[in-house]
Amino acid sequence: MILRSSIAALLLHLTACLGPVTDLYPADPGLRPVPVYLTAHGWHVGIVVEADRLRRHLPVSQHYPGGHWLEFGWGDADYYPNPDPGVGTLLKAAFLPTATVMHVVGFDEPVQQRFPYSQTVPLQLTSAGMQALAAFLTDHLQTDAQGQAIYRQEGLYGESAFFAANGVYMLPYTSNMWTARALRTAGLPITPLYAVTQSNLVWQANDATSKMPAEP
Repeated sequence: MILRSSIAALLLHLTACLGPVTDLYPADPGLRPVPVYLTAHGWHVGIVVEADRLRRHLPVSQHYPGGHWLEFGWGDADYYPNPDPGVGTLLKAAFLPTATVMHVVGFDEPVQQRFPYSQTVPLQLTSAGMQALAAFLTDHLQTDAQGQAIYRQEGLYGESAFFAANGVYMLPYTSNMWTARALRTAGLPITPLYAVTQSNLVWQANDATSKMPAEP
């Protein structure tokens, strides 16, 4: 029963966010004033947003990092926080439906300066697109009975923390596809179904910034 529910959820994820996005992502960059970044760090990817645009939407927690920017990443609850997870943890994350966590990192320096050895793709969203992204990120933070975000442990680098997340991790629905869904929800004209690999996600994000969205 759990596996059947997980597969149903996976199919929902794979087919979500396939509608037109032109209302949220106009061709004129001047109509998209909100800066957002896609960050790619080896196995993991993240979305960087201005903290002031998001903090008021987040469930309460004393463990959120400070800073002008917040980076959000999503992944398997055992594999993602573990700096040396081992083959068994990797296989379980890949082939069994597992619980998930959200990694939140706070910092003040420019994004490319903070992550000099990672791929960063600068993006621009409309205010409505940013609101949609804020709702997506907030909806994926699991809360307790008091409505507070559930802190799990310290994060991987800098001022950061892991929180319990909503959603099931199982191939092919990895952090790449989750991130693609988040950006698609915000209006970026990319196809989450294709973003199984990090390289495809980065390519789609770069491509989306250089061409007009297709008409619905």
